[in-house]
Amino acid sequence: KKRMLVVLLFLVLSPVWGFTGLPHRARGGLAHKLQLSDFQTEGSDELWFEQKLDHFGTNTATFKQRYFVDKTFWDPTSGPIFLEINGEGPASPPGGFIATLAKQHKALMIGVEHRFYGNSVPNKDFSVQNLQYLSSRQALADLANFIQSMESVYGSRKWFAFGGSYSGALSAWFRLKYPHLTVGSHSSSGVVNAIYNFTQFDLQVRESVGKECAHVLRQTTTAFEVGVANGQGKALRTLFGMRDTTVDGDFFYMLADSAAMGAQYGHKESLCTAMLTGNTDPSSLIIKFANWTNSFWGKDFGANCFYDTECLRSNPDQWQPTSRAWRWQKCSELAYFQVAPPVNSLRSSIHETYAYVTWQCEQIFGSVIPNTNGALEYYGGANIQGSNIFFSDFSDDPWQQASVRKQIKPDEPYELVHCDGCGHCQDMHAPSDSDPQPLTAGRVKLAAFVASLLGNN
Repeated sequence: KKRMLVVLLFLVLSPVWGFTGLPHRARGGLAHKLQLSDFQTEGSDELWFEQKLDHFGTNTATFKQRYFVDKTFWDPTSGPIFLEINGEGPASPPGGFIATLAKQHKALMIGVEHRFYGNSVPNKDFSVQNLQYLSSRQALADLANFIQSMESVYGSRKWFAFGGSYSGALSAWFRLKYPHLTVGSHSSSGVVNAIYNFTQFDLQVRESVGKECAHVLRQTTTAFEVGVANGQGKALRTLFGMRDTTVDGDFFYMLADSAAMGAQYGHKESLCTAMLTGNTDPSSLIIKFANWTNSFWGKDFGANCFYDTECLRSNPDQWQPTSRAWRWQKCSELAYFQVAPPVNSLRSSIHETYAYVTWQCEQIFGSVIPNTNGALEYYGGANIQGSNIFFSDFSDDPWQQASVRKQIKPDEPYELVHCDGCGHCQDMHAPSDSDPQPLTAGRVKLAAFVASLLGNN
């Protein structure tokens, strides 16, 4: 069957974010400025692929899926293809450590945007009816269709896949379900284990920040809980720019996420220093936390639709670039619900509960329940039985609790990088002379793994 390739071509020059960058809701503050210097700037071609909407049913509709091609280091006579699998956000040109490896292996770099994110939204439609076509299985089939179609453009090549976080899971799952299309993959901070009540996330944040900081964060949560209980909820929401009618669960989810992201993205020192300096009475903790959140993640962080159930339900203008699509994937398939653990929780055990997350899914999408058992059965969870997959995690990242956590078998090596401040997908950033030795050593192992599968070791 003839496949259509749309060849609209634009030259773009933009910072390389890929799957290693901050989520878009957190790009308005100091964290974004700090991370800008961590990325290269690459010239890439922006192209469009005519992709099937439904790979498993009778719907024959298609949509235009965006992808990027970078030929900077490519040897067209024998160079392999490095595929950057993008996840829950707009795609950007490939770069970071992928570019380092591409230069070494003279590889072509291609980054494919995930369906329903960025500019790859079928009919620009986020209705529940259309979101039925948003799933990890459809996304994997997109990649298979794409690679097979690219053979007519680039010929028969060795493909190696990279992904981080959710796309790290996709990278591993792609090797599991379509092993004939790549020689191997890298799953950086890959969340292959779809966990319904993800209490381990909060426990890992507590461990990562240390006892003293965890204690003050717990005090801060209590201060906000008492304030809300005493009728100060409207004033407290105003500190973060949130709607004053935002439900309590949304408000406390935003608070918990702000703190957790400090550990997740390697900025626990900034968070803990801010919270431990000066007075620690309830009013001071509230102000310090609000000031840190607004300055570090940006003044629009708290007001983002991502933390607003009503917005996610009824305000289409605010659903991009990530909010509604990713919430659908969590509510319908993968969960990763970051609810409070039974004891010593950093997040609110009053508001961040199973009842809240299930209520939110129902409010936004109607009767939908995440089929985590189906995902675990289909992919294998933390015991995934693929081949030629390099898994990597990082000691401060709470998402490591949804990864494989150990080497499963010899052709699925696992590297847990232990270093202070090492966070999410850390090995996929552009290398720096200031990188801690364990991170550099982990990259050396990854590079050797890639070389061994490309026959260049």
